[in-house]
Amino acid sequence: MTPQHITIISSKERCGIQTYSATLAEALRELGHRVDLAGIGWWDSRALLRESGRVAPSSRLVIIEHEFALFRNAALIAAMARLRLAGKRVTLSLHELDPEKFLNYLKVVAVLHYRMRGNVFVELFRVLWSALVIAQRMLRYRATMWLFGALPHRIVVHSARAMANVGLVTGERDKIDEIPHFVEPLPGVPDPSEGDAAARKSELRERLGLPHDGFVFVSPGFIFRRKRLIEVIAAAPPDATVVIAGTESPHEEGHLAEIRRYVDEHGLRNVIIDTDYDRMPEHLIAADAVVLFYRDAFQSGIASHAIWAEQPCIFSDDPAFDMYAGAGLRAADEAELERAMLDVQRPEVAEPLRRQARLLKRLLSPQVVALRYLAGMGA
Repeated sequence: MTPQHITIISSKERCGIQTYSATLAEALRELGHRVDLAGIGWWDSRALLRESGRVAPSSRLVIIEHEFALFRNAALIAAMARLRLAGKRVTLSLHELDPEKFLNYLKVVAVLHYRMRGNVFVELFRVLWSALVIAQRMLRYRATMWLFGALPHRIVVHSARAMANVGLVTGERDKIDEIPHFVEPLPGVPDPSEGDAAARKSELRERLGLPHDGFVFVSPGFIFRRKRLIEVIAAAPPDATVVIAGTESPHEEGHLAEIRRYVDEHGLRNVIIDTDYDRMPEHLIAADAVVLFYRDAFQSGIASHAIWAEQPCIFSDDPAFDMYAGAGLRAADEAELERAMLDVQRPEVAEPLRRQARLLKRLLSPQVVALRYLAGMGA
């Protein structure tokens, strides 16, 4: 394949999309391509428009890695239009796609469900006014969706859930590609398949203050309510250690305090909360199993980290984890989670999960998945 000059536009803030984009850029470089990575601050529309105008003339391919907490819709549409006018081939990589991610959709729903509070003449006026509000909000919503689909040459989604919703933005099936998340290496830690893994785990536990004996579960990553961390703590066997390793999300401030309060109120001494995100990779390697009991997800970068770390996992029954079949036990509710946290401690259960993780690590390596990005881009 002829080497290409590719630009990736993504987030510069610490998040799953930022690390995903950096790994994708490195994989493309290893395949022989020149890659520029432009990082944009959250909702920094000026920076997005500025960087879209700075793409090098020799960079024919532009990949925009996006989820709806990163860029404002109007700014992203303007950036894609600018890139199209400059003759670039644009791929929009959508890490989530759902009507509820769009403000105007939520506004339409809110108007539909307003509560009555006046006499019949007041309510008649409110109905007529609401119809006008819904009409203009609907128009803005559908125009945004249409432009999201019309401006990029190619749309990439990463989950069955997003694929099911892709008809919201385009009916051109030939411009859509579902590419799974690659298995993403953990930054700053050696590959567990290399060297003495047992000695490394012992060293990490000493450094992190984890017990050398006894089973250690970890639930890593940004702290969101949808990850049901309190339920994970409640389901854990009393003789095992549970580590919550990650940083509180700025979008859900106060949830970390709720978790700490639960731990204190129940006098739990087997729970460790480490909010230094830089130590999260070490906790993931030092643990014996990873628990991701998410209520709702499109896909999970943390799950891909866990697979790279060759750790046995416990997943919720959310379809986002279907791609890791065989590498983790599944739990539909708290009772099943409790049983799974007991079962995974048995070597005859854990070892097949590790073997499947090693297989997925090869099949979904960044280099393999990066080729899928290039396959439909004229490269």
